[in-house]
Amino acid sequence: MIQSNIFTDILAAMLVPLRDVLVQLPADWYGSIPVLTLILFSILSLIIGLRYNPLPVSIIGVILAILEVAALDSSTYGVSFGGLFVRDAFADFFIYLVLLVAILVMISATQYGGDKGPYNFLFLISFAGAIWVVMATDLVALFMAWELMSTPTYILVALSPDRLGLDGATKYFVMGLISTIFMLFGIALVFGALGTTVIAEVGVGVAAIWAAPASLESQAYTLLLAMALFVIAFGFKIGIFPGWMWVPDTYAAADGSVTAYLAGATKKTGISALARILLVGFIAARFEWYPLIVVIAILTMVIGNFLALAQKDILKMLAFSSIAMMGYVFVGFAVDTQFAISAAFFLAFIHAIMKTGAFVLVFAMSIKLQKRITYEQLNGLSVRHPLAAAFLAIIMISLMGIPFTAGFTPKFVLFMSTVEVGLWWLGLFAFLNVTFSLGYYFRVVRAMYFRTASEEGPLSLPRIPVSIVGICAILVLVLFWFPAPITNLANAAAALLIP
Repeated sequence: MIQSNIFTDILAAMLVPLRDVLVQLPADWYGSIPVLTLILFSILSLIIGLRYNPLPVSIIGVILAILEVAALDSSTYGVSFGGLFVRDAFADFFIYLVLLVAILVMISATQYGGDKGPYNFLFLISFAGAIWVVMATDLVALFMAWELMSTPTYILVALSPDRLGLDGATKYFVMGLISTIFMLFGIALVFGALGTTVIAEVGVGVAAIWAAPASLESQAYTLLLAMALFVIAFGFKIGIFPGWMWVPDTYAAADGSVTAYLAGATKKTGISALARILLVGFIAARFEWYPLIVVIAILTMVIGNFLALAQKDILKMLAFSSIAMMGYVFVGFAVDTQFAISAAFFLAFIHAIMKTGAFVLVFAMSIKLQKRITYEQLNGLSVRHPLAAAFLAIIMISLMGIPFTAGFTPKFVLFMSTVEVGLWWLGLFAFLNVTFSLGYYFRVVRAMYFRTASEEGPLSLPRIPVSIVGICAILVLVLFWFPAPITNLANAAAALLIP
């Protein structure tokens, strides 16, 4: 902890010159300066892409955004645009998650699409929207930010080298459009019942109505409908029950960088938005939304795990397992304690790292072999490419939740938190689902190390995707032994929602 504070102090001192430059900008921009930087560099990448490779410029833009987030302390420089977007401990946790995935995704884009201006433009615009999503304190601002984030991803999926990209993009777009309708309807109901769309004010209004006599029963039912619509809308957007249907086809059809971004970042921003709505706007109605969250968590885990076990296509298996992972995160929402919410956030962070590495590597193999990657193509990978096999095995072991990898810690804490509040049966159900997931994660390891290669000779893979999965594998090992930098952020984020 002391070493972490020393490192933070040193970094802050190094970034003082950058902060001194940034504070010369209008004060109402401070909290959103990293977002505005990404938008500026998206335009630059589009212009430069007319003649040159814009990827280096895009990577510089993401790095600069990271430095700006670190240089501008959220407690002093967190508010922007009249308070519509606010950087606080909760937002900062997800901003760092988005930017970590963003830098890995942009580096991996050298494999496909990175030399095209529109490709870089769409990614950077989506990154900007994702950061605004986690900062939004108003429902209308949240809606606008979400559309800014998600609209470019529809096009990015369609730009896939796979001929099924248009099919995946169409399913993704249709489900996104349905969720948008639900979200807008929910916002309209909230405004009609309370006359405000500010999430904190919604929380005050809901608490007042829940404490009021039966004369306000009609407003209460209106707000319950709005709450259900928000859960359904974000359920479609983050791929949980009942809106999971688009996930496997979209993830399997998009290129590796796009799939890594969808699984690693956009899903997590959806979690942040729903967490702010439920735990700030509708916390007084907890006993009404709690059963819904429990049912969603259970069905999401079951559907994700059972369908993942039935897959032979590795990308689809990873897609279904991403659905199951969201079920574990929703266990934290169901428990609704600071301990559980912090563990759910930590799990979301680790999951972003693991799935980014896995999707990037599997897509690299697919491009190299010019075929869909099944368990058969993974046979003997430990002989054909020992380094890639080792890195992928570490990520699979972490996804299983095996000790000595970062995937173990948050799941263990989540299960313990269910016992703490008397929901031991939910924890037991989640544990059984984790055990069930060993069936398809271990199958990957078995294919790489205990099966004979279907093709002879070494497999040559590009260095960059192998390096990306290597970074992710190292992170899941390091964060098991030294989780404090992430757990401190997760604890601070959870404490802001549940004091």
